[in-house]
Amino acid sequence: MKSNKSFKRLSLIPVAIGGLFALISSTGIIESLELKVYDLFLGLKPAVREAPNLVLLDVNEESIVRVASWPWPRGLMARAMEGLSEFDAAYAVFDIEYIERSPMSVDREYLTGGLKSEFDGVFDEVGSNVGSLFGALASGNIRMSDAGEYGDMLMQLIQEGKGRLYEKTGKVAVENDSFLGQSMRLFGKAFVTLNMQAQSIETNSPELRKIPEERFAYPKIKAGTPIRTTSVDYLVPIPEISLMAAGGGFTNVRIDNDGIRRRIRLIDEVGGKRYLQLAFSPLVRMLGEPEIMLSKSKVVLKDAALDGKITDVSIPLDPDGYMAIRGPRDNYDESFRHVSIYRLIKYRDDEEMLAATLRGLRDIEAWALVPGANPVEKSIVAWEAAEAARAAALSSGTADDKAAWLQAKASYRSELDTFLSAGWDATMADLMARAKAAAPAAEARLYDEIAGRFAALHGNCAEAARIIEEESAALRSELSGAFCVIGWTATATTDMGANPFEESYVNVGTHAAVANTILQRDFLDFAPSWTASILSVLLSFAVVFLIARLKTVYQLLAGLGMTIFVFASSYALFHFSGIYIATLAPTLSTFLSFTSYAFASFLISEREKSFLRKAFGTYLSGDVINQIIADPTMLKLGGQKKWISAMFTDIKGFSTVSEVLDPENLVKLLNLYLSGMSDIVLENKGTIDKYEGDAIIAFFGAPLSYETHARAACLSAVMMKRKEAELNERFLADKLTPTPLLTRIGVNTGDMVVGNMGTVRKMDYTIMGNAVNLAARLEGVNKQYGSWILASDATKIEAGDDFQSRRFDRVRVVGINTPVQLWEIVDLKADLKDEQLDFLERFEAAHLVFDAMDWKRAAEMFGALSTERPTDGPSATYRRRSEDFLKKAPAANWDGVFSLNEK
Repeated sequence: MKSNKSFKRLSLIPVAIGGLFALISSTGIIESLELKVYDLFLGLKPAVREAPNLVLLDVNEESIVRVASWPWPRGLMARAMEGLSEFDAAYAVFDIEYIERSPMSVDREYLTGGLKSEFDGVFDEVGSNVGSLFGALASGNIRMSDAGEYGDMLMQLIQEGKGRLYEKTGKVAVENDSFLGQSMRLFGKAFVTLNMQAQSIETNSPELRKIPEERFAYPKIKAGTPIRTTSVDYLVPIPEISLMAAGGGFTNVRIDNDGIRRRIRLIDEVGGKRYLQLAFSPLVRMLGEPEIMLSKSKVVLKDAALDGKITDVSIPLDPDGYMAIRGPRDNYDESFRHVSIYRLIKYRDDEEMLAATLRGLRDIEAWALVPGANPVEKSIVAWEAAEAARAAALSSGTADDKAAWLQAKASYRSELDTFLSAGWDATMADLMARAKAAAPAAEARLYDEIAGRFAALHGNCAEAARIIEEESAALRSELSGAFCVIGWTATATTDMGANPFEESYVNVGTHAAVANTILQRDFLDFAPSWTASILSVLLSFAVVFLIARLKTVYQLLAGLGMTIFVFASSYALFHFSGIYIATLAPTLSTFLSFTSYAFASFLISEREKSFLRKAFGTYLSGDVINQIIADPTMLKLGGQKKWISAMFTDIKGFSTVSEVLDPENLVKLLNLYLSGMSDIVLENKGTIDKYEGDAIIAFFGAPLSYETHARAACLSAVMMKRKEAELNERFLADKLTPTPLLTRIGVNTGDMVVGNMGTVRKMDYTIMGNAVNLAARLEGVNKQYGSWILASDATKIEAGDDFQSRRFDRVRVVGINTPVQLWEIVDLKADLKDEQLDFLERFEAAHLVFDAMDWKRAAEMFGALSTERPTDGPSATYRRRSEDFLKKAPAANWDGVFSLNEK
């Protein structure tokens, strides 16, 4: 049974672990890992339903390849918008920025249709008049003396025709930006992009900036809390487009630290005006333009028209004001419904090709056999009337003109159906056969050719009309009432991102997911971070309380069961309510609390010793042994504070060496190394505290007191480096190690507690205290400077003038808040050569430049030293540090003290 004292100590475990994870959770240190758990939970949660009226209108690979043009002409997008108008789509949301003007293009339909007819009419009129003039001259009806007058009249006619043709030719060129804007206005519910910016856009004119303020801002927002935003301006589509759109929304998406898009802001603010997210903006209009109530935790759409009912839609927001996106688990191609935008363009192209084919059919000679008006003419006139109505609707943008266009198009199709169902293919075949029989044999081939061309053209018209009718029905079925999101999806697009399920997801799908989340009201929510912090503390205490009176094996089972329960409960809450509480911190807090408690409880109950990391036991010098013999009371537990010097040593990269040696050779190598180094410590009146693997912990000045303990410690360090060189010659010659053993040493002088620590049955004569910890830290700090012997300022001063030292920085090391001046003990001054002293003097000169924060000059000076002595680690370290400060200077209030975060 544990003593009260032991129990109190063990009760610190949940305090420490619970508090640690409460702190970790509140500071967001493990946010990326927490989000991975969130992604796991989201993947386990049943897939979200997809709204049937959401359609992704893709500018996909087919669209790019078939058009064979890049950049993609905006005139094509305008033609697609005409298709959306015809097929009664509900909304068109453009995830495409139109912030620059585009080049003009050619109206192929007018070029091959209307303009050709104009040319035919003018030249037929001119040709007829020329023929009449020459006929009259030949018959004598006009005298040659009067021919000049008639010639002048003919030239005037030609000039008038020329002017008309020039005017008509100007219609061939299409100004695509205006064309797209007009088609958006004709459609009536097109929404374009705003790209929110954290900096002011100087190119935005007052007129351009005024457009979104008047047309895109949503006025019916009541904010109970300030909108947290970094946006100060926006990129606006060109006026030809933004003035014609029904509205707009911002496209900016939050990207978490791991690069994944999970959340999105629904409302942003610039210049006192409030704007909605790109998909949210038309969705709010679709829901009846409800009033929006914004608070810290939610967005409420008051009296929204959803699913045939008037209801409030409450959208939860995370603590940062973002809505969690409830996206589909499938990849882009398999999520939501897709329609290639090329289908709309091809549909329009097919109609124009059919009209051109009809003109060809009208002009065929075979109609001379049919009395009366050409029966194709009605269809062509109806088509041209529909095209004129379309142009008028685009020009005005009114609902009446739009209805007139659609009605004219329906009339054209009715005329076309009447013509195609009249059986002219069979009738003409019969007429041509009769004419051929009545004609001379030499003309038979001509009749066959004409009959063949008629049959082919009539068949092409019938087949084209059938295809158009089928595609019209299909597109109407897919697009009628659809909420269309339009964007680039071709393979070459760079508009890609990552979501919780896909590493590469076309970003236009994110906007569909935003709309779908709201339409389905399948919301997710993030609990505040303090929730996980409180749970971390409470669960730590709960699991310790649960297992406190159990045996070790049952402690492990119960603790593991509770850990699983915590994790599963978090998922259950997320599964049924959509609320995610940060799970990792409470789960790890529970797990580590029970494992730490069980392990500590086992150590206490079994009374096992805490010094498990000693490699070869604890040894004392002969002086200590003599004192113990002289004064047996030293065997009692306890210690005293003394001003002494401590030394910590460690072999660089020894774990790598140990991995390639068999155990026998490893032990032999360590024994030889530790013996050689330990002898030096003992010869200089040092006490070896303990060995930890290849490391030696020693101190000087206890138990026998003497004033020169700092000098003895530094001298031992210098002699160790010399001994190291001697030993390495032997080790390499005998192949005991694949590489030389290189020792790092840390020395500090200060107040330390020294004495017997442990129990009455087993005790160690050892040292402890902050000064001891600093000595240990200094040994590790060598790694950061490329040095071998580091000493504190106190040690350097007390060691005397016999040693040549090199000044480094003032630093804060791990666990020690007070700044420490670092010194590298190089060697005994008497043993240094002139070139070494000169090198050290130049190093100090460079260091003074470094202290003055002249980073460029310091980099040059240290670079020269490093080039001179490539093996001098400190020179290379300061060169790199100077170069880093050139790129990014330290804070203006930096006190010159470096914080070393590595042990």
